Formats: sequence, C-alpha cells, structure tokens
Amino acid sequence: MNTAEAERRIRHDGFTLLPGVIPAADVAAIRDAVVEAQGRRRAESEAMLAAIRAKGHRVSVTGVDSLRGVINETRLFAPYLADERLLAICRAFFGEHFRITTTDCVINRPGCGRGYWHSDWPYNQTNASHIPAPYPDTLLHLSTIWMLTDFTPENGGTLLVPGSHRFGTNPSAGTLPGVDRDAPYPTETHAVGAAGSVLVYDSRLWHAVPPNRSDEDRVALVVRYAPWWLNLEPAREGGAEHTAMVVETNGKNYASPEIRPEVWAELPKAVKPLYRHWVAAG
Repeated sequence: MNTAEAERRIRHDGFTLLPGVIPAADVAAIRDAVVEAQGRRRAESEAMLAAIRAKGHRVSVTGVDSLRGVINETRLFAPYLADERLLAICRAFFGEHFRITTTDCVINRPGCGRGYWHSDWPYNQTNASHIPAPYPDTLLHLSTIWMLTDFTPENGGTLLVPGSHRFGTNPSAGTLPGVDRDAPYPTETHAVGAAGSVLVYDSRLWHAVPPNRSDEDRVALVVRYAPWWLNLEPAREGGAEHTAMVVETNGKNYASPEIRPEVWAELPKAVKPLYRHWVAAG
C-alpha cells in the first residue's frame, strides 16, 4: 500500500493498517522490554489512575495496565518510530514539520472489561483540556497503535467505528443523544493484525477497549503524531496552561511525561527531531 492509498483510507474510513513496521524477529524482545518496564512502574501508574478516579472521572478499564512515557524506560522500539511509511503519511496530512506527542504502552490483561467510546486528545470530552464539539473538519492529531502481540477479536483488537471521524463529535462525555458510550455500536469492528503491524487513525475516530477473552496479555504501544502548530502545552505538567486547565479546575488529567535529556541523547538521529520539543530541562 502506497502513501496515497493509506491517506485515502484514513480520510474515508478514519484508519489504515501498516503491516510489518517492526520486523517479526524483533517483536518479542520489544514486547518483553515494554512489559518489564510497565511492571517496574506499575504501582506508580495505578496510583495515578486511582487519583483520577477518586475525583469522579472516567479513566481506563479494569484489567488494563498502562505506562505513560514508556520511551523513558526502554528504547528498543525507537528506531521504528521514524519508519518512512509512517513519516510519509504524516507529511501527507501535516506537511514537513510534525512531532511525536505521546509514547505510552497499554496491556490488556485476560478478562479485562470493555471501555467507553471516545476519541483521543484533544477530542476526548472527559479530559479537562479538550476541543468543544462540533470539531473542525480537519485532522489535528494522528494516533497509532503498535501491535506487539497479534490483535484478534478474541484477545481484544481495538474496537473502531469506521467513518466516525467525520461525525463532528464523539460519545465520550456520555451526553450524545441516541448513543450509549458503553454499549456496542451497530457498525463497530475490531482492528486486527499481526504483531509488528501499526494501526494508524485520525484521532477523532471513535474507538474503545474491547474485552480480552483470551488467556494471554494483549500488548501495544500508543504513539501520536501532531503538526507543529498543535498546542501541546495543556499536556505539559507544571506548565501554565496545564495548571489553569487541569489543576485549578480539578479536572481529569491528560499529560505526557517529558523526555529525559539522557534518553533523548540516546535516540536514533532520525527520531531525535520528533521529540526535541519535549525534552525536560537538564
């Protein structure tokens, strides 16, 4: 699939799949490193989610573990972040100047529950910092889910609603007439693919965590790409806009940890420009 076809699918359906971005021979080592990193920081991640829930906010799903800023813990996957197919898609939508805004991992444990329909930041209406609907008819953020295990309907391949990026809103707040954010949607489908594949989608696309009915973890990376002009300051903890929009409102947090200077120094040459806007002060 060439760039033009990938762009067409994202514009029409809201998503496309790029197979083999991570070579099959490298997937297991990357998956193991990501799972180990999440395990080291699991207590910290659980405490963060508990604090958000204690404020009455909807976040994550029972049985789903995550780690924000996983690149600070392992960089085995870093060379593939600048895969030319991905960068070509970013250029098609954003021009020459874009950057990575999020590098997280998610692990759907066996028996995890179903999540609610939402779109990613800045469209998720449960986040204190979000764009009010109806949304402008332009792509502001490009999300990717990196499959570190095979994604199947049984183990919880992400649920998607094709074409929903053109609806101008999403059900995340639970107030969209006629749509139950927790219920199946008539046209929903699973994202399926082999380990090493990358799902690329318009961040407006409705998606949800599906139940994992298998007996093994479903492991993935979540990486988002944005044009240079998208304001990321609401996601920078300690900054003025994050303080005003999240802390002072006691709202639901959305934040991406800054990259430690020594981590940035270790990144491949082609990847460094994608993160230099988000390097912590030394």
